[in-house]
Amino acid sequence: MGKNESKDELLLLQWQTCVEMANSISQRRDTMNNIFVTLNLAIMAAVSIVWDIKSILILVAGIIVCVLWLLFIRNYKQLNSTKFDVINVIEKNLPAQPFCKEWEKLQSNKKYMDGTKLEKWLPIMFVALYIVTAIIIIAIKLNIGGTP
Repeated sequence: MGKNESKDELLLLQWQTCVEMANSISQRRDTMNNIFVTLNLAIMAAVSIVWDIKSILILVAGIIVCVLWLLFIRNYKQLNSTKFDVINVIEKNLPAQPFCKEWEKLQSNKKYMDGTKLEKWLPIMFVALYIVTAIIIIAIKLNIGGTP
């Protein structure tokens, strides 16, 4: 085996390792999202059981959980972006550049939306739900719009 073949083989192994690490990060991100969805559903269940002014504290906790969720999403995006930057640099030295080509095609597709932008909608929707629920609970407690 020649020196160039050995170098190419090492480069390919490094590329494969980076791709596997990126996939691992994506799997951890999916798991994290599932945990936050479950936690938020549990918070809504607790609010529906308590359903009084004490629920406001649970709703505030839910908003805090959603802010943490958004921070995790941001961090995972930064981590994945950096990993794919490294993968793309390595790919430039390989005979084919599948990730670079895929990204070019996605960016030229007007219908494509970055997954992180879509992913952020779920915690934002939970926050909106928590705020509306808090307003309803306060309105009921203050008997706004009701009969005396």
